[in-house]
Amino acid sequence: MKMHCFILLIFTFFNSSILRADDYKILYTNSKDVLVDGKKVQVGATFNDKSVITWAKDVERQAIKAVNTKTNKMCLFVSQSLEKNSLTALEILTANKHLSTHAAYQEGQDISIPIKLRKSFEENYELLDTLVIDTNVKLPPSLSLIATYTYGDARVSKTLKTENGQVIIDRKLFSIDGKALQPRDVTLNLDLYNKDDGMYTFIKADVQLMVIPETAK
Repeated sequence: MKMHCFILLIFTFFNSSILRADDYKILYTNSKDVLVDGKKVQVGATFNDKSVITWAKDVERQAIKAVNTKTNKMCLFVSQSLEKNSLTALEILTANKHLSTHAAYQEGQDISIPIKLRKSFEENYELLDTLVIDTNVKLPPSLSLIATYTYGDARVSKTLKTENGQVIIDRKLFSIDGKALQPRDVTLNLDLYNKDDGMYTFIKADVQLMVIPETAK
């Protein structure tokens, strides 16, 4: 009887591990020299949590943008700050803290929009082409989310695009008076602006945004 229970536990664990495995479809990469399971990365190809991603040596900030085919969540696999050259997809996601496992807030809680937003933002993000942050907060027309950062001697403020409970950041963040700037790593300060009364509400400071080059070098 004990042996049967032990076998059943092993089977249950193995089966649940399979059910939890996620698959990803590659949407974009900034390096053609990355290997996925020993094959050169290709847009449109799929891989899973256990797939081994091997980054090209001596090339900084390589990245693969993919969509989780089960959840439709966007994921960014980044080589930055990883000691090993080859890791599984799950190990890379975990190392870069890109697993979307937390809810922005608990349903039913009576908390204000600023508090909900503060709970939604992490301290570090990577920007390849477009960064989408799920907040579950739909802003009314009177409210805007403002990102402010320092670029050289200039202090730049930009209104971030928000729609359907998401905050969207792209490379248009880097411009002054319509003139494009060279994207670079910046520290963002986030505030909520009320158009009706002209007041700003603090959301989060020192959000580190690391820019991934469109072509790895």
